[in-house]
Amino acid sequence: MNMREIEHLTGTIKELLPVRRPDGYKGTFGKVFIFSGSCGSAGCALLAGKAAYRAGAGMVKISSPECNRVIIQTALPEALYDTGSFTGERVEIIRRWSDVFLAGPGIGTDKGAEEQLRCLITESAEMPIVLDADAITIMTFEGGRDIADIIKRQTSGGRQIILTPHRGELLSLTYILPGEIREGISEEISNVVRYSGASSDLSRLEIALAVSQHLGCTVVAKGAVTYTVTPGRDIICNDDCGNSGMGTAGSGDVLAGIIAGLLAQGMDAHTAASHGVRIHALAGDRAAAAKCEHALMAGDIPEYIY
Repeated sequence: MNMREIEHLTGTIKELLPVRRPDGYKGTFGKVFIFSGSCGSAGCALLAGKAAYRAGAGMVKISSPECNRVIIQTALPEALYDTGSFTGERVEIIRRWSDVFLAGPGIGTDKGAEEQLRCLITESAEMPIVLDADAITIMTFEGGRDIADIIKRQTSGGRQIILTPHRGELLSLTYILPGEIREGISEEISNVVRYSGASSDLSRLEIALAVSQHLGCTVVAKGAVTYTVTPGRDIICNDDCGNSGMGTAGSGDVLAGIIAGLLAQGMDAHTAASHGVRIHALAGDRAAAAKCEHALMAGDIPEYIY
């Protein structure tokens, strides 16, 4: 890895957001379809949906079980609501409405969630998609590893796919890698720790690079230092903003929603991911300045995107 390939993104939140058309309307600012939130996890869908709106998306539709309807539509009345199982015909209808899909936050990891995710990815063809949280975990299970093969075929055909794993999910993604690549990473990580006493940041970046190359997709390796990796593009490192208050439940759902909102407005996957990471961190710093890091909650972050 050539360290000169690592760059730092700069700019304020306003500078990183897409330019708005003065004659635009809700349809021109992008439509985000979110598959999120099993029973008892309505908050995941709510946080992602609100973040997509705050990032500038014109419309958001949330697909979640009926048990979550009242919670989500009361807290986020701007969002449309959708229930029901995915089939090829139904996904085609959703695809015609949407500009971007976001799948994974709070969907669970049971067989039903796996089948729904597989259908959504398979039948949505060229639609840009962000895969977060449980969607990533499902891919690492033995029964869900064929989803990685589907992703490889789709990205080779030009589909833009973004994965947003935290440290544990990133480590789990090594199971989808071919054996020789996985063994090479393990050996390199061992050598780094043995001979230099270095932190695990290098290992996270190496895994993110390997997963990104193998799947042909953008990988956002989340952490105190976050890396955005896309085949053929410079690595973007975000290490000069963000704070410990953002290490709280739901913060990742907010980031996924921001990235999806930027994608919906026409950004390419690498730009949406790297800009989304920095917008998320800068908004988190503003929220922490207003409330202190101890008191910061994930729901505060979207309110400081300005």
